[in-house]
Amino acid sequence: MIARFLSKLQSYQHIDDALEKYQSVFETDETTKSQITIFTGYLVKLRVLQVDMNQSTKSVTKAKRELFKELTIKSKLIMIALIRLANATNNQDLRIKLEEIQDQLARRSQIVCLAAAFLLYELTIEHASELENYSITAEFITAYKKCIDDIEILNAEKNLILDHNKKNRKNFGELIRTTDSFLKDQLDWSIESYRATNSEMVIAYYSARKLNKVINHHMALRGLVVNKQTGEPIANGDVSVLGTDLETKITKNGYFSFKNLPKGDFTLKVENIRYETEEVIIYRYLNEYLNIKIEMQPLQVPHPA
Repeated sequence: MIARFLSKLQSYQHIDDALEKYQSVFETDETTKSQITIFTGYLVKLRVLQVDMNQSTKSVTKAKRELFKELTIKSKLIMIALIRLANATNNQDLRIKLEEIQDQLARRSQIVCLAAAFLLYELTIEHASELENYSITAEFITAYKKCIDDIEILNAEKNLILDHNKKNRKNFGELIRTTDSFLKDQLDWSIESYRATNSEMVIAYYSARKLNKVINHHMALRGLVVNKQTGEPIANGDVSVLGTDLETKITKNGYFSFKNLPKGDFTLKVENIRYETEEVIIYRYLNEYLNIKIEMQPLQVPHPA
């Protein structure tokens, strides 16, 4: 969905470029100027949201990775000290707890490892005075707890960034839909009113307007040829673009397609030996993808005398 929205943003940028190029056309048209100002405001907000919904968590992830390395080293030193203590005092309960924690520390899940580290810290506090004999000092224990706390802070920071991105992606999508509705319901009509007096500007506007619809299409035009009386697809035949050297065949399922077509007015000539030849006028904006249906009238079969 985001990819589709971003293609729309690309289209809006082209619309903005076209409107800026022809801004003199609207010099005395306050209504259209006002609508363009609204559209430009939407575009600015979308650009801001595009940045805000893609805030990176790389620095946080990198910092967490370094802290987990430190935590792993410190955890091993504490585990060794506690195991030595358990063996020296024949503390079976401590051995069992350490085995459980050791298993959790070996997990790949950072959440599980962090929870295990906290349990290890509690055991360390419980046996703090005894662990001094195994080089685990009060300062070391404090540093170990700070490492755990710092990781939790980074986790919270990362979650805030992800929530922020999610919220802005939602706002981005809603604003895309608002912008689309505004163009369809208002600005499109204002621009269309200039077709007779400034067709070049109108073509430029609609070329940009249609851009987002063709991002994922490989064809410029795809058509279906059907029997006008029955609606059934017509197999075989030829389709050509008058005034050009473009031509293609109709498939057995009634379809034809062109990868490259000129922008502007052109005429399709559709032929099949069993049907009346059809000439269909098409208007294509730059980069627009067309999907059309052409109906053909069957030829009358003469009755025998």
